[in-house]
Amino acid sequence: MCSTILVALLGLHSCDSGRLSVYAPGDGHNRGLLACGGEFAKRQEHIAYRRWWKVGCGRKVLVCAEATKRCVHTTVRDAGPFGIYRGPLRRAQTEGRWRVCIASRPPEGWKWRGVADLSYALWQRLGRPRFLSRVHLYFLTRVRVAQGERYGHSS
Repeated sequence: MCSTILVALLGLHSCDSGRLSVYAPGDGHNRGLLACGGEFAKRQEHIAYRRWWKVGCGRKVLVCAEATKRCVHTTVRDAGPFGIYRGPLRRAQTEGRWRVCIASRPPEGWKWRGVADLSYALWQRLGRPRFLSRVHLYFLTRVRVAQGERYGHSS
């Protein structure tokens, strides 16, 4: 769904889409520390993105939930999601056939459950889409400003 018009109008760099998951501090799968530094607070709105090191810490991203038709502007602040499953996703969700994998690739026959972990506060702001429903991520283009310039104009 990486719409060329949306990318051009908003100055977005690239996009990714897939299933979403939700996480919160102290949910049993994180220690409360963020990969980009700092602690995870309950009211923070951010995403955990598996390829966070490619897009960069603090990268601005527009997160759009397909189920609720809502979009929220936020930042990449953590690594993840690291949930993997084996077999049909339907069974992986209802029967709990998934586990955490911190390797760069899941073992043979396993697949990543989601493309992004939404912080609990961000998930609420997006209208509480169902877990593992589709989400689209649009990364904003980084603007590099030369020393002595502001907003692309020389001073």
